[in-house]
Amino acid sequence: MGRQSRPGVDHGCTHRRISLLFLIAVSLSACAQAQAQPSPTAPAPTATAYPPTQTPEPSPTASPTSVPSATTTASPSPSPTITETPTPIDSPTPSPSPTPEAAIATAQGSINCRYGPDRQYLYAWGLSEGDTAEVRGKNATGEWLWVIPHDTVWTCWITASAVTLNVDLETIKVVYPTLLTNPQVAPPTGVHAVRSGDKVTISWNPAPPAIDLGYLIEARLCLGAYSWDMVFSTTNTSYTVTDPTTCPSSSYGTLRVFNKLGYSTAVTIPWP
Repeated sequence: MGRQSRPGVDHGCTHRRISLLFLIAVSLSACAQAQAQPSPTAPAPTATAYPPTQTPEPSPTASPTSVPSATTTASPSPSPTITETPTPIDSPTPSPSPTPEAAIATAQGSINCRYGPDRQYLYAWGLSEGDTAEVRGKNATGEWLWVIPHDTVWTCWITASAVTLNVDLETIKVVYPTLLTNPQVAPPTGVHAVRSGDKVTISWNPAPPAIDLGYLIEARLCLGAYSWDMVFSTTNTSYTVTDPTTCPSSSYGTLRVFNKLGYSTAVTIPWP
C-alpha cells in the first residue's frame, strides 16, 4: 500500500523553507566567523635569514712538548797507550852573575881633585889621607881617575898614583866627560891663530877683570907621528904651541876663560 500524505500539507513549500533556513544559518555562521577573525594591523616582520656568526674558537696554545732527552750511551773508550816519559835529568841551575864590585879609590895623602885630567885645570875639591871616592872612569893614559868624592856629589879628577884602588886599573873604562862650566863666566872674544912653520900662535881679546883670571887652551896637537890631547893655561892674551904638520889627522883646539867662579864655555880656535 502506498504512503499517504497528510491532507492539506504542501511538501514543496516545506522543502523550500528548510533550504532557506539552511542558507540563513550558513550566512549567519559565516558572518560570525568573519567577525571573529582579527583585522590585520602591521605586517609581521619578515625573518631575514643570516648566516650563523662563527664565534672564534681560541687558538690552541702551543704547550711545550716534552722532548725526550737523548740518552747518552757510554761507549767504551780505548784504553790510553802508556808512553814512557823519560826521567828529566837535573841540569845545573845557572848561578847569578856576580854584581861587579864598585871601584873605590882611597887617598894615600892629601890630594887635589881638579876640573879636568891635568894639573893645568882648576882645583875643584880636596881629599885627605884615608878619604875615599867612587871611581867612574879614567883618561886615555890611565894617569887620571874621574871620581865622586865620598863627601860631595860633584865629579872631579885625581891622579891615579896618589890613591889605592880596590880593583885592577885595567878594568876601569876610559871616559871623556864634558868640562863643568859656569854661565857667570863670559867666553873669550876675538879668538884667532896664525902658523909659522911648526909654531901656531893663538891670540884673543882680554876678558873682564876678575879674581884668578886666566885662559885655558885644550888642543889636539901633532907630536911625532901621533896626535895627542894637550892642555895649556896662561894669564896672557896669546899663547904659542908646537904643532908640526907630519900627522895624518888635523889638529884643532878650543879656548876658555876661567876665574874664581869656574870656566866659561869653549870657543873654537880657527886652526891654521
